[in-house]
Amino acid sequence: MQRRAAAAYFAFFLVISVAAYAYIGVAESQRPAVSLDADAELTNESTFTVDGTEYTATNIHMSGGGGGGHGGGGGSMAADLSWTNESSRYTATLEHNATTTYQNDTYRVHTDGNESTVTLEEELNVSALLVEDSSVQNTLATQNGTEYVVYQSNNTQVPLSEWLPEPETVSFTTGDTYPHATDSGTQETTISEVTDDGATLEWFAPRENTIELSEGGNVTLNEQQFFTHFPDHSTVQIVPIQQYGQYQETLDQQDYFHERKNGIWGVSILSGIAAVLMLGMAYMPVRG
Repeated sequence: MQRRAAAAYFAFFLVISVAAYAYIGVAESQRPAVSLDADAELTNESTFTVDGTEYTATNIHMSGGGGGGHGGGGGSMAADLSWTNESSRYTATLEHNATTTYQNDTYRVHTDGNESTVTLEEELNVSALLVEDSSVQNTLATQNGTEYVVYQSNNTQVPLSEWLPEPETVSFTTGDTYPHATDSGTQETTISEVTDDGATLEWFAPRENTIELSEGGNVTLNEQQFFTHFPDHSTVQIVPIQQYGQYQETLDQQDYFHERKNGIWGVSILSGIAAVLMLGMAYMPVRG
């Protein structure tokens, strides 16, 4: 009698376990799918245009671990989006009392915020000037902290400050064009602001820009708002922000679906364990 009852319970729990497992396979086809009306559906190196600016998608990949999409195993999809801003603003600063290169020579910068002026004063190369003047010695003499030029003929000494020629100066004001020396050459700039601390130079030129796209992340392109969705591991969709509510609602439905699916898995596993226990109990030895 004990074995017949245990066998009946075994069959009961086994049927429940198998039925639950079978339902999981059927239920997967009912998983809510994200369906969006995207402005662009991009793969690697594909492009799309927003108000005249061309954007290129690259490096579509899984980041952060295995699994993909919402509710995956900890990983998430990502991609790079790049474009060229043809008239990006660049700035540089001429600091007060610093040196700069102007027309291949070295000048010291003097700025005046009240007058909005920038004055470049030539930095004189004393050593070179001494060598060029054959009437004086090539080295200076120093007495009581003052440097002197020494004449060859009679060792007459003249203070260096009196012997040096008047340095060349060049002046600029706000709005003037200024040839700013950079590592790649001379860049024509505009003096946009002058303070006592320095002058701001500005110019406009192309600039390469790159941002990272993430699942559900917001992105602003040419002052238009979008969000991104990865329908698979090789595609990214650029979707108008107006559809974000619909997108979030589907994600909530997917979360609920996964909760129910996990619950059915629990029923299948526990029922399987119970069936095995019942089967074991059926063959336990009976005393007497």
